[in-house]
Amino acid sequence: MNSSIGELQSIVKILLSDVGRIKYDYRILHVKVSKLERIMMAGRASVQEQFYAGLSNIELGEQRIEFPRGIVLQATFAHLMSPMVMAFAKPEKEGQPHPGPWKSARGGFGQDISAQLFVPNEAGGSFGERVQMAATILFLIRLWSSPAVTMPALANMAFSDVKHAPDAEAHILPLEHQPRYFELYPADDTRVAASLTWVVDHFEKAWTLRKESSEFRLAADALDAGQFVQNTALTFISLWGALEAIFSPSTTELRFRVSSLIASYLYPPGAQRRDEQKKIAALYDKRSAAAHGKPKHAGDDLLATFELLRKVLIRIIGDGKVPSREELDDCLFGARSGK
Repeated sequence: MNSSIGELQSIVKILLSDVGRIKYDYRILHVKVSKLERIMMAGRASVQEQFYAGLSNIELGEQRIEFPRGIVLQATFAHLMSPMVMAFAKPEKEGQPHPGPWKSARGGFGQDISAQLFVPNEAGGSFGERVQMAATILFLIRLWSSPAVTMPALANMAFSDVKHAPDAEAHILPLEHQPRYFELYPADDTRVAASLTWVVDHFEKAWTLRKESSEFRLAADALDAGQFVQNTALTFISLWGALEAIFSPSTTELRFRVSSLIASYLYPPGAQRRDEQKKIAALYDKRSAAAHGKPKHAGDDLLATFELLRKVLIRIIGDGKVPSREELDDCLFGARSGK
């Protein structure tokens, strides 16, 4: 049946016990990174400086989490507000303020920042590369610990230091402040902080995969962006497009081959693999209906596809590589066992 507005806004859960769930359109992120670089260049001699990424919907308590490359995640608190203010005349020159009068209006957005990710200069070669490292850590947190975590802003200083900084000294770039239309939450919030050990242990593998594998990047981006897309049919198609990029060697017999390869990659030979292949094939049928403008999926179908891609990504990260065509054929024909 067609997805309703209620389905778009329904809150669903991903069980953390299941083999261990999006970020963001990275083209948009790259534009924002360039903007932040220009802002920082206007205030400082170089953009080769440390930065802090603010995170929402995560509680760390007193826990301090140290990643490789000197990256640190710890608790903080700040409320980022963006009230609506309007001006009614163009500035005389580009970059100058709009002349008055200004008028405040209702609206805007606000988010609590409950943790910050410190990324030092030494973590990577360029500012943009270090922002992508922060995005990779956010992806891993969403993948394994809590899909509800977001990154509202980047800052050039610790968020607690902004309070005492001179006016206009702090540079804040808003990032994720759009609504999550298909909201995903962990089944147990109390396990989130403890589960971050896995994120630390797998950061370098995930970072290497993101840099070197276009299939992995597509899958990670599709999973990361899915909650923020208003039309669930588009989300459904993008998630399956990522799966096809990994498991489809050709454009023929996609339904059977893709579903069989995924099942053989994730499950050992036997009745469970056979049953899971049938479930995956049924999801693929609904993907095809959505792609042809006649969606038949429900919220549970979309959730099941999120979970399927999540399992695949966790397996890939654990192996440290995207499976080759030969390895997938070995799984399919029993020369290699799925996990």
